[in-house]
Amino acid sequence: MRKLYLFLIISISILLTGCGGDEPISENELKTNELRSKYADKIVGSWWQERIDENDKAFEQLNFSADGTLTGYIKWLHRKKVMVGGEEVWTDWETEEEGKYCGNWNLFWKDGQSYINISAKVEGSNYYWYSTDMVFNGILQDEGTEWLDIVSPFWKVKDNESTVYYIYQRGNSSPSF
Repeated sequence: MRKLYLFLIISISILLTGCGGDEPISENELKTNELRSKYADKIVGSWWQERIDENDKAFEQLNFSADGTLTGYIKWLHRKKVMVGGEEVWTDWETEEEGKYCGNWNLFWKDGQSYINISAKVEGSNYYWYSTDMVFNGILQDEGTEWLDIVSPFWKVKDNESTVYYIYQRGNSSPSF
């Protein structure tokens, strides 16, 4: 009986020592879990945007899947001013990028800010359209329309500054150009 009692004490001691507990969850992990539970299902679906200025026309369709995959379509035209006969004129529109792309997305919290990471490559190209962490500001609603609000490198950098806030409308669309 003493041997059984000793065996039980040793077994319980080993079990209690082995169950010292998991490492505590970090603040970033806790906030990431909260962020995902609040927004991940709302992000899933299709979103689009179109931007046009004097030298760029860009359209983008993003399709976020629940499994973390991303598919979409991009069309980006560009033109520039050139000197012809001493006069500045616009060139014709040229396709900078057009095609389907695929990749992954992930929503997370880091150092006091929510982010969405998108890594997407245009099919048949060596060019990664996205491969970055973008600030995620949330999903906005206005008169029944939902908007995905992110800070994105989508728009071309001009004069070392970029227009960074992009609002994508929920749904599917096609380029107007």
